[in-house]
Amino acid sequence: MKNELLKRFIRISYFAMLTVIGALVRYNIEPLPITLQAFFAVLGGIIIGAFDGAAAQLLYFILGMIGLPVFAYGGGYTYIFEPTLGYLIGMIGGAYVTGITLRRFKTLKFPTMFVCGIIGLAVIYVFGGAYQLIIFMTARGFSFAAAAGTLLYLPLSFAVQAVALLIASLIYPKVKTMIGSINKENIKDNGMPLPPNPKQPDPTVNSRYGQKKRV
Repeated sequence: MKNELLKRFIRISYFAMLTVIGALVRYNIEPLPITLQAFFAVLGGIIIGAFDGAAAQLLYFILGMIGLPVFAYGGGYTYIFEPTLGYLIGMIGGAYVTGITLRRFKTLKFPTMFVCGIIGLAVIYVFGGAYQLIIFMTARGFSFAAAAGTLLYLPLSFAVQAVALLIASLIYPKVKTMIGSINKENIKDNGMPLPPNPKQPDPTVNSRYGQKKRV
């Protein structure tokens, strides 16, 4: 039990760290930079499941809000006034929705991974876009038209995440080979059937006639 909890914590921490890296991989455009945070959020939901994927993003969010400079613009409680905070909150829900949606499918193949990831990205961008609009209108004094104009970059940002997700969905089998087979707990968490375990023959039963051997 302790071993399993430790493994889960390592997986959660790993994807929280990947999200930190995603914040560093950024392209600065106005009004907000394009990063790979959302991509790593939905990837976590795909690979480690709905609950653990969301937990990784929650851990990332907490680390940033307590002051660690892990967000695109640093960190700290004053980040609630940043237009990008909505995307960070949305990533928790996006990772969870991605994992939950994936449970409806039996296998982790390219089409299912990609479609579920796109659904998760949509959750992130809808929530993030709404929060961005509110912050620009309230904290920064923009008119509704001007605030809405800041959303024009979203299709480009979404496309970048989608391309990254597409590549990850295509190369996943190779990545899976590199990092080792997914254990049974991960497979179960993603809603896939466990591989059947062949029954061991009973040594006391005659396999030909189905009768018990005399001892």
